[in-house]
Amino acid sequence: SQARLEALEPQAAGQRESLAERRDRADLMRGGLILLTLLGTAACQQVPEVGREDRVSEAPVPRCAYDRDAMLALDVETFNSTPDAGWRLIGNVPGCELAGADLLALYRTSKDGLSADEEAGLLHHEFQLRASSGETDAAIAIARRLIEFRTDDPPMRTYHEAELAFMLHDLEALEVARDRLAAEPEPDSFREGVAKFKEKYPDYPQPRWPLNLDVVEGFINCFDRPYAEAYTFSCRPDQASE
Repeated sequence: SQARLEALEPQAAGQRESLAERRDRADLMRGGLILLTLLGTAACQQVPEVGREDRVSEAPVPRCAYDRDAMLALDVETFNSTPDAGWRLIGNVPGCELAGADLLALYRTSKDGLSADEEAGLLHHEFQLRASSGETDAAIAIARRLIEFRTDDPPMRTYHEAELAFMLHDLEALEVARDRLAAEPEPDSFREGVAKFKEKYPDYPQPRWPLNLDVVEGFINCFDRPYAEAYTFSCRPDQASE
C-alpha cells in the first residue's frame, strides 16, 4: 500500500508560518515524496490501540466546536490529507489541539476499512497534537505503538524511536536514533522521486535523504525545549533553505 500524499498548497514566499503550517508543510514534503517513490509500508497489519480514544473533547470554546457526524462521514483522504478540511479545521486552531487529537482518535476508532498506512497516518497526527499540547504520557503511548507497527519500514521506525526518545528526554537514545537514521541507505527510486517532486512542487526545496533527519536534528538542537518548539524549522540545521 502507498502512503497518501498530503495535498497541501505551498505557503507564499516570506509568509510567517504557524506551528500547524510547519507541520503541514513537512507532511507535504515527506508524504509527497513517499508517494512518488512508492516507499509506502505494508498494509496487512492492524495498528495497536492506545488510550484516550473513548474521550472526545466537548469543545470547551466555540472555535473548537465541530459537527461530529459530518466529520465521521468524510473519507479518510479528505479528513486526514486535505487542507482546510477534516481534523485540521480543529487541530490547527490555536488552543484546540487537544480537541483535534480527540477527533483524530474518534475517527480512527470509528471508521471501518482503514488501511494500515491510513491508520498510522491518523495516529501520527494525533501524536503530534498531543505532544504539542503537553500530553506527554499519551504521546509516549502513541509513539510506542507506532514503533511496534513499523516493522517493515526501518527509516520510519527509527524516526518514531527518535520521537519517543525526545518525549522521554533521553538524549543518548535520541542520538543513537539520529545516527541510525543517517546511515539508512538511499533507495534506488529516491532521485527519480525527487525529480518528480520538483516537477510537481517547483516552489519547494527538494527533499533530502534520509527523510525526517532534519526533524531529528532539530530535536537534538532544541532538546531542552517543549516538543512544540523543538519541532519547528528554527531548530533544524540549514533551516533557511527549508
